[in-house]
Amino acid sequence: MDGKSKMQAMPEDAKEEANHDESATIRRVQGEMGMEPRSGPEGGRRVDRIGACRREHVPFSGGQLQLKGRIGADISIEDGKRSAALSTINCLESLDRLVGLDRVEKILKVTGYLSCTEEVTQHPEIMNAASELLIGVFGDAGRHARAALGIHTLPLGASTEVEMVVALKA
Repeated sequence: MDGKSKMQAMPEDAKEEANHDESATIRRVQGEMGMEPRSGPEGGRRVDRIGACRREHVPFSGGQLQLKGRIGADISIEDGKRSAALSTINCLESLDRLVGLDRVEKILKVTGYLSCTEEVTQHPEIMNAASELLIGVFGDAGRHARAALGIHTLPLGASTEVEMVVALKA
């Protein structure tokens, strides 16, 4: 039985518990990474756009932009990976608030925008942190198509921005 069939066969209270488990996984990963839950600047400009099933985020933690600057100049490749993972966590938290993680049927595509120097060519390696996190949270439903793009600058001086397109259950 695949993950979708298992979820459909679950009683409602078990579905709620499964959603809680996914949310708990996000919080556990945040704790392991030493990051606080996302909260963007109060009353400030939010760097996200809502589509039917699209979320986009930069790496906020505790109300502050984290890991600011260009990968390869201001921050390391390892910090770039942390930034990509945090941006992904922020997408998931936003999606959870918007529709609930229990409604996620599949992560379809992830696009990572990486602010980096010309010398940085490890774009796929940096975005692996985001992909591994999604597979860790959703299992096979977290496997997705992906693009990793190196660019010169991002809003607010962020080092990464992650965009996700997800399929929602009816």
